Amino acid sequence: MSRKKNPARGATLADVANRSGVSLASASRVLSDSEYPVSTKTRKRVIEAANELNYFPVASSLIIKFDTSPVLGIIVPTLQNPFFSQVILGVEAEANRHGYQVMVCSSHRSVEEERKNIHSLLRSRITSLIIISIDSEKATLENYIACGGQVAMLESNFSLPNTIMTRTDYPSAGKMAAEHLISFGHRNIAFFTSPLTKSYRRGILSGVRTTMKEAGLPFPDSNIFVAGTEMETDTGLYEFEMGKHLVDQFLSEKHGSITAIIAINDLTAFGILQAFTRKGISVPKDISVISFDNLPYSGMIYPPLTTIELPSANLGTSACKMLISMIEGHFSHQIGITFDFQGKLIDRESVRYLNRAERSTSEQ
Repeated sequence: MSRKKNPARGATLADVANRSGVSLASASRVLSDSEYPVSTKTRKRVIEAANELNYFPVASSLIIKFDTSPVLGIIVPTLQNPFFSQVILGVEAEANRHGYQVMVCSSHRSVEEERKNIHSLLRSRITSLIIISIDSEKATLENYIACGGQVAMLESNFSLPNTIMTRTDYPSAGKMAAEHLISFGHRNIAFFTSPLTKSYRRGILSGVRTTMKEAGLPFPDSNIFVAGTEMETDTGLYEFEMGKHLVDQFLSEKHGSITAIIAINDLTAFGILQAFTRKGISVPKDISVISFDNLPYSGMIYPPLTTIELPSANLGTSACKMLISMIEGHFSHQIGITFDFQGKLIDRESVRYLNRAERSTSEQ
């Protein structure tokens, strides 16, 4: 009997059958979506074994042409942050223009959940995927591509050949934020961020570091406040709560000479603004705040938030447009395409200009 080799990892149908304790025939019926009756318990064991082994049926048994099933998958790290909702809206708008539907998945900030989402999309015969990956390993997406999948990657920790890549110049965005604060007289600046496990966060921080160094200004590690963990919260506002906690840490360490804070994103900045307000500290009178994203709410809060606009909807639209072009054969899926986007300063009211005397005090 021939063994069906998995093209990316080497797991076979027999491996799945052995792991789940069923016959080869039963494993095949489950994974091929056969109409032959299989018990719920057996089906569950087989699917779990396939997930554990990272096994996929070979592409020829899996792929359905998009003229009968025009569906795109999209996986984002969370639905709690409106930035990702804006990305999804951009994808949906472009997909609708071309008659495609979109299936949205959230990885809930979990690498394991992201991998399960990819497996589920492939088993659902959805072989075109737009993803903001939080994974640091390529294997699951390589497996997806090896099974016939086509991928557009947004802001990934890694790159893959033969995929569509959209990228934002995060170091330049960080540089833009720091330069704006410096131009307003700020010399002692703090950076508030979620864990530096994502390349875009490290990119922003590197831009801030470079700018401070070029300006001849100190930027010690003690000015960088990093949250200890990252997870979905019951309230649905991880970044918001994180901003409040980082303010508590900041105040407990008595960084009184710092006059401005760069927050990793707008939701974090919202938490910072609330925490300072509750403690009787005025933004921007007592301390200035700038962040990244330009969420729709950023101009509605008080004070209206100065922020670096990142092209969330454009990321989704551009990726979707090129993925559909690939699906419809307008260019080869063997060609990798990369789009680069720049941030844009949105100057509002959360950053105050320091006079010369205030600058001198902050530098002491």
